[in-house]
Order: sequence, then structure tokens, then C-alpha cells
Amino acid sequence: MKRLFSLIFSIVVIAVLIYILTNINFYEVYLLIKIANPIYLLLAILTMFLSFIIWNLRTWYIFRPLIKGNFWFFLNVLFAGTFFNTITPGAGIGGEPFRAHYLAKKYKKPRTRVFSYVVGDTFFRLIVNAFFIIASVFFVLLFVRISTTLKLVLELVLVVVLGAVALSLFLVLKKSHFRLGHLFKKLHPLWFIKRRFKSEKDFSNFLNTKFKGFLIALRKIVKKKDNLFIGFTLSFVFWILHYFIAYFLFLSFGFNANFLSIIIVVTLAEIIGSFSIVPGGMGVVESSMILLYSAMGVPLSLAFLVSFLFRIINYFFTLLIGGWCLVKVRRVINGGKFSLF
Repeated sequence: MKRLFSLIFSIVVIAVLIYILTNINFYEVYLLIKIANPIYLLLAILTMFLSFIIWNLRTWYIFRPLIKGNFWFFLNVLFAGTFFNTITPGAGIGGEPFRAHYLAKKYKKPRTRVFSYVVGDTFFRLIVNAFFIIASVFFVLLFVRISTTLKLVLELVLVVVLGAVALSLFLVLKKSHFRLGHLFKKLHPLWFIKRRFKSEKDFSNFLNTKFKGFLIALRKIVKKKDNLFIGFTLSFVFWILHYFIAYFLFLSFGFNANFLSIIIVVTLAEIIGSFSIVPGGMGVVESSMILLYSAMGVPLSLAFLVSFLFRIINYFFTLLIGGWCLVKVRRVINGGKFSLF
């Protein structure tokens, strides 16, 4: 049912994108490109790169008790992880297991513990992102005239995000004993599980032990005072830089956009994209950005140009740089040979 909803949702948004494209005056787009200020375009690209540096700095700092690794290797692993985030559908967290795998293999650490550090690092980024999502949705609901349908969608988004935040805080802050092994023990007949575990009980106990160890490590990471300060501070800086990319793009075309509007548009467009089954929200995020910018008074041609340049810069780093870093990381780990795992 969820996949059907996501499919219908993606088809509707892509249909909207096609409708938008048929209504754009591409001659106006051409004129905007002609007057573009290359300095601000370069600043947008450099800001995207700086946001990755800040992200990696936070990860590198949080990992210090477990791994005193090379900052630049961590950055390569981060880019490789964003490659997987982009090519996997949904919320863009598909790269976290791969990041944990690469770091555990490189520095010969337990994968479960490394994964807990990766999740702990991601926790700070997503909590700050949730703050921007909640603030943006409330602003639109209170101060922007929208249709009843859109209002219901935003209210649903708000409920989902608040629920996700509450669940995350509950798992991190409360010492609860979840026995998730019981939920997955019916997978025991699968050959690759059955050959390792003699019974459903053995498989269930193994999962319970691993998950318990993971939660204990995660709580220690998240509740550490210096991690709280660095994690939330650098996450906030990361997201502000993320929004400044669009701000510089508007300036490159001589349009002084309201920064608050940019925060709202980028935040809502990306959360809408996370509900899509399309990898990286491709097409969905762009469509949403164009519609939201237009609703806030930005000319359609400019909204189209800024939205697509914003995403092209993102794809340049996550797909091209990320793909290159994936090859590089795999060669480092495998002594010059490439393989996915």
C-alpha cells in the first residue's frame, strides 16, 4: 500500500513538472542565463563543497573515541555514502550502512559499533533538519493561503515528522529493551540465514543482542555533552550553508530572494521528495521547488532555473564526485582492486 501511494504521488508530481515545463518561457530562461553572474554561481558550488566539509568535520569529531582516522578518507567515505543516498529511493539514508561498512573494514572495528556511530552522527543532522521542517510547515499553515488539499498534506507531513522525532528521542533517551528479534525470526528459513543459525530462537537472540549493543552505543554517543554541542552546532551550520546555495543562485541572476522563503521552499521540497519512490527524489524535488517558489512570487522562469541549478550542483557532488570517491575508497580497502563490497 505504501509503495502504491508513493508511486501515485511520484506520478502526480512528475505530471505537474511536465505541465510546468510546457508553461515556461524558455527564451526568458535563456536571457537569465546570459546575465548570470559567474562569481555567485561559483559561490553556490563552493558553498555546497563547504557544507560537505562541515558534515565530515562533525562525523570525524564524533568518531574520535572509536576511530582516530584520516579526515580526507572520512570525506571520501562520506561522498561515497551520498552516492548511495542519491540512487536509493526515499529519505536518502541508504548510504549510512555503506559508510559503516567502509569505515569498519578500513579501521578493523566491529561493524555494529561503527554503524552506531554513523547513526549517531546522522541523528544530529536529521534532528536539526526536523526543526527546519516543523518550523517551515507551521509558517506555511499559519501565514500562507493554501488549498485544503495542500493543507492536509502538510499536516500529514507534520504528524509524520513529529512522530519520527518522538520515536528517535525515545530510543535514544529511554533505556528500553526492544526484542526486535521476534519480528524477524520468521526469516530464518532463508538459506543464507538458516546455514548460520540452527533455529529461529538462535537467530532471534542474535538480533536482540546486536540491537541491544547498538542502542547502548548510540545512547552513549548522542548523550555525550561535547557531541551534543558539536553535533547540533555543526548540523545547524550545515543546513544554513545548504540554504545559502539557493540564495547565491538567486543573486547570480540579480534577484534578491528572501532567505526565509528559501529555507521554507528547500526544506519542504526535499521532505516531499523523501516520500517519493524515485531515487533521490529526482524530478519530484525540482517540481516542488518550482511550484513553491512560484507560490512565493518568484517568476516561473527564474524558479525553474534556480531549482534545476540547485539540483544539478547537488548531483555533481553526490553522483559524480560521490561515484569517483566510491571507486577510490574501494581501491584503498582492496589494495588497488575495485569491488562493490
